[in-house]
Amino acid sequence: MTDHRLEEFDKFIEQCHLALSQQVSGHTAPFQDLWSRGADVVLMGAAGSHAVGWEEVSAGLTWASAHLDFTEWRAENLMTSVNDRLAFTVELEHMSHEVNGELQERTLRASQGYRFEDDHWRVVFRHGDPMAERVVPTASAGYP
Repeated sequence: MTDHRLEEFDKFIEQCHLALSQQVSGHTAPFQDLWSRGADVVLMGAAGSHAVGWEEVSAGLTWASAHLDFTEWRAENLMTSVNDRLAFTVELEHMSHEVNGELQERTLRASQGYRFEDDHWRVVFRHGDPMAERVVPTASAGYP
């Protein structure tokens, strides 16, 4: 992979982070602008369910953003892998907002995949789910 392609990817991730901070504050357009329009894009959002194909993914992102009002957002990158055509990131996304005068915080475990198409990096999948406490399975929960 060329240094130029890696620099392009790094700039694209900066754009993604800015757009995600807007996505979680009710402004979905900047994040949606970064997505591929392919029939194979996938969203497995933190609000549940899944979407396949651009029309479903766009509807899911629009719905989610309309229900979010976080004022602070930051990513903690755990892993990144990039080659000439495909890349992925694994991150913890920390966000917060005030509700009735109290700070509420939320952390998502987020994985995103990217593809280089038509001379641009594009998001092709996103999976996010809320960080949960570590739980040890027990026999009473149906585990041996």
